[in-house]
Amino acid sequence: MRRAPRWVAAAVVAAAWVGACSDVGTSPDGIVALAFDTLPYPSVVAGDTMRDSTGRLAPLSAVAYNADGDVIAEPAVRYIVLDTGVVISSQNYLIATTRTSGTVRVVAAAASLQSLQKTVTVTSKPDTFAASGATSDTLRYALPDASTNVSKAMTVKLTRASSGTALNVPGFLVSWLVTFRGQTVLKADTTLASLWDDANSRKVSLVDTTGTDGTAARTLRIRSTALPSTADSFVVFASTSYRGVPVAGSPVKFVIHFRPKSER
Repeated sequence: MRRAPRWVAAAVVAAAWVGACSDVGTSPDGIVALAFDTLPYPSVVAGDTMRDSTGRLAPLSAVAYNADGDVIAEPAVRYIVLDTGVVISSQNYLIATTRTSGTVRVVAAAASLQSLQKTVTVTSKPDTFAASGATSDTLRYALPDASTNVSKAMTVKLTRASSGTALNVPGFLVSWLVTFRGQTVLKADTTLASLWDDANSRKVSLVDTTGTDGTAARTLRIRSTALPSTADSFVVFASTSYRGVPVAGSPVKFVIHFRPKSER
């Protein structure tokens, strides 16, 4: 049986204490803690229903726990939109009916409990995915290995055409893939290289979300100690899709050449 994380156990203890004054319920289906931590997708396209990363329609889903800290299989949870232009269907699908842009807030509720707010971006259907800046870079790395062995940012931009103008499309997931000599470099394998988030926080990350400017970015951190001593390159791909179909221009290809600083 699926068990609750530690914070839920603490919430259950608190609920039991409150139960001295009110009945919180001890039934296996009695909800005493509620977690609404993730969304199927960061955004919903105006006029469409929220979908997951594969393009399939996906309902909102919260996790409810009983007094024993166990997950309730089919909890009686409802979802509430705190802003206009978006509705929740009877099957818990979030639909952008009249809102065309901006953000909306959603909460999950059950019994007397209410979750923290989740924010959803209402976005547009994209039609173009392209690099924003150079698609090739040469990194002259240091030996021994150093944290400065990082490429320039690889940036992509997602847009839609409107009256001859390219408008930014925020809220779309962008997946990144690193290859070396034709082989995929797995996220867990940082022996040769890893992708860092665009804030250069040294966090390994293969998925980004387009911002309000329609862009997403990653840098490539290479590990020079394990690299070939001769010049070579990594190839990085960025991709995005809508309704399971790649947006025109996806994937975008970046080539990161590398060689030792000592090599002319």
